[in-house]
Amino acid sequence: MTTRRGFLGLVGMSALALAGCATPSTRKPGSGGATAAAADKLKTLIPTYVPFAGVKPDLPGTVSTLPGVPDISGGFTRYPASPAAALTQKAGKGGSYKAMTPLWGPPPPGLAGNSYFQAVNADIGATVEFQISDGTTYADKAIARLAAGDVPELMVIPSWEIEKMADFNTAVDRAFEDLTPYLQGDKAKPYALLANLPTAAWQWSVWNGKLMGVPYPTEPFPFALLYRKDEFEKNGWNQSPKSAEELYQLGKEITDPKARRWAFGDIHEMAWPIFKVPQDWRLEGGKLVHKYETPEWQLMLEWMRKLFAEELIHPDVASSKGANEKELFAAGKIVVYRDGLGGWKELLQQHTPKNPSFELGAFPVFAHDGGTPIMYHNNAAGIFTFIRKGLPKAQVEELLSILNWCAAPYGTKEYELSNFGVRGKHFELDAAGTPKLTELGTKEVAYTYGFLGGRPLYVDWPFPEAAKANVEWQNATFPFIEKTPFDGIRVQRPSKYSGLQVPTEDKFTDIMRGRRPVGDAKQIVTEWKRDGGDEAREFYMKVLRDNGRA
Repeated sequence: MTTRRGFLGLVGMSALALAGCATPSTRKPGSGGATAAAADKLKTLIPTYVPFAGVKPDLPGTVSTLPGVPDISGGFTRYPASPAAALTQKAGKGGSYKAMTPLWGPPPPGLAGNSYFQAVNADIGATVEFQISDGTTYADKAIARLAAGDVPELMVIPSWEIEKMADFNTAVDRAFEDLTPYLQGDKAKPYALLANLPTAAWQWSVWNGKLMGVPYPTEPFPFALLYRKDEFEKNGWNQSPKSAEELYQLGKEITDPKARRWAFGDIHEMAWPIFKVPQDWRLEGGKLVHKYETPEWQLMLEWMRKLFAEELIHPDVASSKGANEKELFAAGKIVVYRDGLGGWKELLQQHTPKNPSFELGAFPVFAHDGGTPIMYHNNAAGIFTFIRKGLPKAQVEELLSILNWCAAPYGTKEYELSNFGVRGKHFELDAAGTPKLTELGTKEVAYTYGFLGGRPLYVDWPFPEAAKANVEWQNATFPFIEKTPFDGIRVQRPSKYSGLQVPTEDKFTDIMRGRRPVGDAKQIVTEWKRDGGDEAREFYMKVLRDNGRA
């Protein structure tokens, strides 16, 4: 199997040097095209923002004043009675294309046996055939296809997977089309729905001084601790732990192997902010300290090791890197796990038709010691759609028109078809006017087209109480967002640094799961520093100096 570390060698790109989009103007060997630029320097490369006059949210959000941190856009508790068409003509011109997308759930039937895909393609006026891959192992699949040169016309790659890919900064130029000539400034006018995407999201779609992808805007938060609210209320469990000790005690109360129930999935990434581990780097006394080097990281490792040792984490998770925690969570075999807020909606859509009492919540953020919490923030774009390099101009334009269709916002007919399928066939409106998938819709409809175009990110769920709870959680959490030294700067990570993340964190995972002693943490950090961590520190310090922050 292709490994992340082997990606650079397999694609044969190690010698390629590319022009950066901004400072630093020169690179050290091994920096792999690493560059950095303040977001305002990128505005000349991206579409001119033109808002789409659509429906307005009834759940207020939060306007962000933090550089590079997206707004909370708010949400809706009622579905529009009469969605309007966003486009007046077919997006496609009859072309046929393949698109690789992730999915964190059971895959639907393929195009030939899926009336939902067929209906959406008919409305678009082109054929999009999805190549759906398991989201939990998506990086491996994407790396293998890039390495083999087996790139479909449309390829979706999440930013968190890009960060694990050594030398993606150079791979992006070899594999994908430069979209700057098509979307720069007023050139985006033919694609009005793409021009409606937030400016900050487009700024994160620039690599090597070129607009390379279409962004999927994000909410401010990368993840939360989701829990089975229905199970918690039935059993009287604590829905608001206020320290790491309270969460640990809750895990002990919940876990009952005889009942085939464990408290947790692998929640270590959410344990990072709980223990106030910095999101990546911390600036202290004029020096950058990486998260692995902090005492908070050590405390987190020891606490997570205790959860594994006392078997509060499901054994399938403890023994495997790729256990499907969503399925375990849906089955009640775990009742707390870490996921993005989008996972909340996805699980409700999949399971409420079969289990109407199925209900989720998100724990309020808390600190390990009961003090003031912190929470990490997302960049303004979390997923990108790339177009394969070398296609004829007419096909690139047709693909952009298809992505424009996919970017239709909430309250439009295109959005309705993309998310729910055909009314009366894949979904019906319930007594409250909310779309509910039919049995056929539950089988055939999967979140696929939505990844391709991005869209302004409202909490637009067909579950009013859950939508309200989500927006309330986001608004309540926003004041605790941790500021980082690099907020508002678009940094392309050095390739050596990106390539270190997975193997280094695999070593720390061995400590958490009891396969290595806790004392090995210092040696792991020493190896990380030697193999590129210290070099990355020099690069990031130069970014701060070049931007007047150090």
